[in-house]
Amino acid sequence: MAPDTTPSSGEHPISRFSLRRKSVQVIIAMTGILAVNVILLVEAVSAGHDTLVVFAAVCLGLVLFTFYRLVRTGLRTVAIELWIRHMGEGNLDYTVDLAGNDEVNEAAAALEKLRQRSIEALQLDLVRELSEDLQAKNAELEGVLSELRQTQDRMVVRQKLVELGELTAGVAHEISNPLNFMRNFSEASEELVAELREVLQQPGEDLEDGTRAVIAGIIDDLTENLLRIRSHGDRADRIVRDMSTIGRGGGTRQPVAINDLLNDRTMIAFHSAQAQFGDFEVDLHRDCDPDVGEMEVVPEEMGRVFLNLVGNACFAMDEKRQMDGQDQDSYQPTLWLKTERTDGEIVIRIRDNGTGIPPDSMDKIFNPFYTTKPSGTGVGLGLSLCSDVVRQHGGSITAESEPGEFTEMTVRLPLPDRGSGSG
Repeated sequence: MAPDTTPSSGEHPISRFSLRRKSVQVIIAMTGILAVNVILLVEAVSAGHDTLVVFAAVCLGLVLFTFYRLVRTGLRTVAIELWIRHMGEGNLDYTVDLAGNDEVNEAAAALEKLRQRSIEALQLDLVRELSEDLQAKNAELEGVLSELRQTQDRMVVRQKLVELGELTAGVAHEISNPLNFMRNFSEASEELVAELREVLQQPGEDLEDGTRAVIAGIIDDLTENLLRIRSHGDRADRIVRDMSTIGRGGGTRQPVAINDLLNDRTMIAFHSAQAQFGDFEVDLHRDCDPDVGEMEVVPEEMGRVFLNLVGNACFAMDEKRQMDGQDQDSYQPTLWLKTERTDGEIVIRIRDNGTGIPPDSMDKIFNPFYTTKPSGTGVGLGLSLCSDVVRQHGGSITAESEPGEFTEMTVRLPLPDRGSGSG
């Protein structure tokens, strides 16, 4: 039975030539031998030699059988060789179906196993490559989803701040009127108390010394109460102003020297802390990059950010200084200011060695009306306003803290693209 050498996906360009060449060589050789045997047989018949005729016939049969076997084996060998060439060039779809049970068939069976394993290996490589591509796409998709979530969170926070700003603007307007009345009548009452004190101090009044002392004590108490009313009225007024600015931009951007603005607001916050906390002192370390230069910001708003951050640092350091059991001689309130300019942003770091921020508060400190300060000392708008201002400038603000050790606030302000403005 002749071998089936029909390829499943096209025929090799050299196969036809190789097959023909080898077949022609075998046929020519066997044809010569066959012709010699035929001639010998004819001569034996002509000569009438029966023994020679039988011998010639047997030889002719053997030659024909050998011819058939050689041609069949040669063609099958050529088919195997062609199959190997196809596999060597990566064409694993090509195959040969050989009938029989000899060494050629064993070689064909081994070659078929090799082809199947090669196909499995290629499929495995393809699956592995597709898996790697899928993992890369999944990682890319996770990054996009993460950015989308962050953007959505920022949009939600921004929308909440805008809505809160609209609500508090109306509330602030309503509260401002009674606050103005409180301030005005407090100032008028202080003037009346001052006049009463002057009258009481004039000689000749028909009052006993004991009565004068009682009235003077009452006047002192009234004066102290009026000062408290004014102080808390001013504080309420500041809260109202802070509430009215939530979620609102505003102001004109202009080139500002960031180092100068930071140093100026730091000194204001420090002197305010000294006035508030008495003998408060701080060891100030400045590490300001001279290449920071100027940047276009709203000076009032960005100055307010620095003022709030340094003010919070001073409060935390004084709170630690006043703690029960704190060694006053060993603890030195220390404030570090650092600025640096990179290729794409200006980074401002404000670090203190105060009380720190509790871990469970770290993700809430920028929420409006959330505060870790004792009741009556803060309403939780400072850091919220700082975050709002920094985001309006396209930047970010983050906090790092270890309770009882330190707090570091980092403000990052993006620089404009080169050639699009000064920075």
